[in-house]
Amino acid sequence: MNYYVYLNTKKLNKNEELAVKEYTKRLSAYCKTAWYCHPAKDCISIISKIKYSEHTLFLQVQADEASPSSEELANDFNQMAIQGISTIYIFIGYPHGTETSEPIIKSMKTLSLSSMTLSTGLTSVVFYEQLYRCYRILNNQPYHK
Repeated sequence: MNYYVYLNTKKLNKNEELAVKEYTKRLSAYCKTAWYCHPAKDCISIISKIKYSEHTLFLQVQADEASPSSEELANDFNQMAIQGISTIYIFIGYPHGTETSEPIIKSMKTLSLSSMTLSTGLTSVVFYEQLYRCYRILNNQPYHK
């Protein structure tokens, strides 16, 4: 599985960047991940350059009351893989895309990690942590050392 994470910021602060790099290293045993910092004004141009296929999924991370448990999230990612999804584009901190006519943005699914509104950097750290936890759960491995 390939994950491409786009963050609505010019850059992460030092601690958030170190955390994301650590989780990227840990996730390399399970999947391929990459993250990019792009301000919201570049969102449409980023999406227009992405080659969309039936094996591609777009997720937008937003705060919501209905956050799945780690086990439910692991099951969701596992179901995506079973359905043939091989590439997932994740957008963190971008405004909801329903105001635009871009069809890819209109088909974007939402994912909630917390009911709290977190900064873009902190949300990215939480997302990477949850993704790592999902793979540990799916492989029946302990999360904590």
